[in-house]
Amino acid sequence: MKKIILSIITVLFSMLSMAEKDYSDLVKDYPYKDSAIRATVLGTPKDQMYVFKKAKGPKVGVVKSNKKVPDVLRQWKNYEYGIWTQKKRAPLMIIISGTGSLYNGTYALYMANVFYDRGYNVLTFSSTSTLPYIVSQSTNSYSGNMTDDVSNLYDIIAKEIKKQKENGMKVSNTYIGGFSLGGFQSLKIHELDSKQKKINIKKSLLLNTPVDILTSSKILDNYLVKNGIYDASTLEKYLDNIFKKILFDNSIQIKDMNSENIQNILGRTELGDKDLEVMIGLLFRFYSANMTFSGEVFEGSGDRLLKGKDVPKRFDSLTDYFLEGLSISYAEYSRDILFPYINKTKKTNLSYDEFKEMFSLKSSDAFIKAQGNNIIYLTSADDILMTKDDFKYVNSSFSNKVIIPYGGHTGILWHKEISKLMVDKIEEGGTK
Repeated sequence: MKKIILSIITVLFSMLSMAEKDYSDLVKDYPYKDSAIRATVLGTPKDQMYVFKKAKGPKVGVVKSNKKVPDVLRQWKNYEYGIWTQKKRAPLMIIISGTGSLYNGTYALYMANVFYDRGYNVLTFSSTSTLPYIVSQSTNSYSGNMTDDVSNLYDIIAKEIKKQKENGMKVSNTYIGGFSLGGFQSLKIHELDSKQKKINIKKSLLLNTPVDILTSSKILDNYLVKNGIYDASTLEKYLDNIFKKILFDNSIQIKDMNSENIQNILGRTELGDKDLEVMIGLLFRFYSANMTFSGEVFEGSGDRLLKGKDVPKRFDSLTDYFLEGLSISYAEYSRDILFPYINKTKKTNLSYDEFKEMFSLKSSDAFIKAQGNNIIYLTSADDILMTKDDFKYVNSSFSNKVIIPYGGHTGILWHKEISKLMVDKIEEGGTK
C-alpha cells in the first residue's frame, strides 16, 4: 500500500512540475517578445535556428489520383509526400503540414530534418487544404469536411507506410505530429488509429494547434475586415501601398529579393503590425478561394465564381476567378458552401452546431484525457489563433503541455531550443 501511495504522489508531483515549468529561459534571446504578429510572420532569426549535422532533402513518394481530374486542375493530379529513411531500424515520425502548406514547405522540411537528425525515419504529408490534396485525393467536390479528410488521409498514410516498409524502411515505434491544422489532424488521426490500429501510433505532437478551426479562421478573416479590406479593389489598393514601402526602401537591394530571404526583407522594412496582419489574413483567403474554385470546377457549376459560365479550360486565364475568390472568407465558405453541400451529398440533416463540432478539439476531449502524456501540446502564450477560452481548455484537458511565453503562431517553432524540446518530449519515458 505504501508503494502505491508513493507512486501516486510521484506522478502527481511530476504532473505539477510539468504544468508549472517556465520555458522563458530557453528562448530568452528571441527578438519578437512584444509582437505576436511579427513573431508569426518573421519567425526566428537564422542564427537562433537548429543547426543540422547534415540537412537532407526528401525522396519523393507519389499517390496518384483515382478520380477524373478536370483539365484546368490537371497540374495537381498527383499527391506527393516526402520520405527520409534511416539505414538502421528506427522510430518513424509522420508530419502533417499546416493550412496551405506542402510536404516540402519550409517548416515541414525543417521539422523533418530535426527528427531525421535525431535518428528518426520521417514521412511528410501536404495539408488537406492544398490543391494537390483537394484535386487529387479529396473524396468531395468541396473540400474541408474534416471527418472525411481525416479518415481519407489516415488511409493514405497507412498505405504509404506499408509501401515504405516493403521498400526497406525498418520501423520501431511510430509517432505523428504537425503544426497548426496539421497538429489538429494529427490528433484526430491518432484517435482514429486507436480504434482501427492500421498504424499503431504511440504518441502525437501538436504544435501551435488551434482548439477550434472555425474560431481561428474568424480571427484571421478579421485581420482584413478591421483594416478596411472587403473585396478585390480595396485589397489591390492596400497591396500597392505595401509594395511601395518595399520598393522604395533603400536598404533592400535587388539581390536580396528571393524567397529564402523574404523574412529578412520584411523585418527590415517599415511595415507595421497592421500591414503584417493584412498579409496573414490575405494568405488565409487564398485557401478558401482555392476550395471554392476547385469545388465549382468539380461540380461543373457554381454561383460564387463561375456564375453560369462554363468551366474554364486548361490554358484559360484564372485571374478574375482568383480575385473574386479572395472576397470569400473561410467562415463564409464553411457556413454557406460546405455546410449545405455536406447535408445535400451525405443526405443528412445536421444542424450548424453539429456541423461545427468536427472543427473543434473538444469533440475529442475524452480521447485527449484518456491518452494523458501520449499527447504533447506545444504552443505560445501569445498565439494569435487562440482565445482566452481556448487556453482555459488547453490547461484543463492536456496533461502534457508546453506553453512558451511568446512566439506568435508557429514563429517560435524554428528556435533551436524548441526544436530540441519537441523531440525530447516525444522521447520522454524512454519511448523512442
